[in-house]
Amino acid sequence: MLTQTTAIIEMGMPTAAPDTGVEAIQQTRGPQLLVADMDGSLLLTDALHESLVLLLFRQPWKLPGLLLHLFRGRAFFKRALANVISPDIDSLPVNEPLLAWLRARRADGHRILLYSASDQLLVDKVGKRFGIFEEVLGSDGSTNLSGVNKYHAIAGKHGAEFTYIGDSVADLAVWSRCGSAVLVGGVAGLRSRLAPEVEVLAEFASKPTSLGTWRRALRLHQWAKNALIFVPLLLSGLLFDLGSVLHALQAFVAFGLTASATYLANDLYDLPSDRRHQNKRRRPLASGELALRDGLVAIPVLLLASLAVMSTLPWLFGEVVLLYMAVTLAYSIALKRKPILDVIVLAGLFTLRLVAGIVLLGTALSPWLLAFSMFFFGALATIKRYTECQALLKEGHKNIHGRGYRPEDASWLMSMGTACGFASILVFFIYLVDALTQNGQFPHPGWMWAICPILAYWIGRIWLLAVRGEMREDPIEFAIKDRLSLALGLLIVCLVALAVF
Repeated sequence: MLTQTTAIIEMGMPTAAPDTGVEAIQQTRGPQLLVADMDGSLLLTDALHESLVLLLFRQPWKLPGLLLHLFRGRAFFKRALANVISPDIDSLPVNEPLLAWLRARRADGHRILLYSASDQLLVDKVGKRFGIFEEVLGSDGSTNLSGVNKYHAIAGKHGAEFTYIGDSVADLAVWSRCGSAVLVGGVAGLRSRLAPEVEVLAEFASKPTSLGTWRRALRLHQWAKNALIFVPLLLSGLLFDLGSVLHALQAFVAFGLTASATYLANDLYDLPSDRRHQNKRRRPLASGELALRDGLVAIPVLLLASLAVMSTLPWLFGEVVLLYMAVTLAYSIALKRKPILDVIVLAGLFTLRLVAGIVLLGTALSPWLLAFSMFFFGALATIKRYTECQALLKEGHKNIHGRGYRPEDASWLMSMGTACGFASILVFFIYLVDALTQNGQFPHPGWMWAICPILAYWIGRIWLLAVRGEMREDPIEFAIKDRLSLALGLLIVCLVALAVF
């Protein structure tokens, strides 16, 4: 799949005028009529795929009935789908270099048309969004406007002399007949398949999807949260037991694969709201950097891989993973829009990672450890919401899109967050007092007292940064990148190790 356009090369056969660059198309023998494709060319996504994803995540019960329309042809199916659901056209990612080029051509007097295999109902909306097209035409419910059908539709109205702008192998049928092309996307592959007589006037090349794109889409940096699985291993003194460590590593990978699948599902569900968010619009799926179909295919692949990895682990661990996945999906669909409840659920998802580590070892659940986790990660969740509310105050917005908070909630979130943070320290303190009365709980429990001031300092510091407006990301992501946070985390691990061993 192709990412956003990264290069523009304009070519042609110049006349006596020496000018090059953006004027190249005027200096060629090519026609003055430009016909642009929509999906994958003007847009960095496919409107049909957008509609299918929207239907799958918002109205899945309608999908089986709509799929039956495929027996009556692709065009009929597209019309039936467009009548049921439509993506937010104004938020769809655009090939900005191509759009700027088309606007410049229009200013130079060229006629520009938009012809697409997408249904006419969607193509009309795209045409209105940009307002530069003399005519827009799409599939009409009976004729699928692709390949040869598209060429005949154009030639029948405007003649055989035109330049076609496209990105697909299906467009070769048009280029071979009109003889003039503008290539978009994987231009090297398209150029190699063009007939020699086809004149290429311009190229808008894009890079293949990189490993970096997948890394961001799968949010591999979030796998750091799964390190909580190792906490029970450390507290139980089994850190040097090879079998236990290997099982914990398996669990870490399995949990990570499952989490990445849910992140993709969340991003597909949240496409409309993410594209209107200042930062989330840059996510691979929202920006068009990663194709929607690739994201959809990756979800079951990741889940199957997770199932394979944890096939030798205890069944109870698998049940915890299933519970995590169910709660995460419920959070993505509805719970994250419920103020207060969303924070509790987020803290619960972190705590489930601890539970996974505990059931993996078969040790008893510690109420103190679980209570500490709920308070501590509840504090971090409120910081994230607090920073979002602070951003709203600066930007003058009334609410967070896709969330239930308002700018005026910032002070309340700060009160709740600081209370949760220091309550977690109190729980840890009581736990240490209780541990002293439990003979053999820790051979050297005194080392763990030093953890209390470390936690107090770190929680106070991140809240101070948040109040100053210097916390611009998720607290977990901040901790992973912040050297002081990493150093304090390593110190805590050392203190626990000294207490246990």
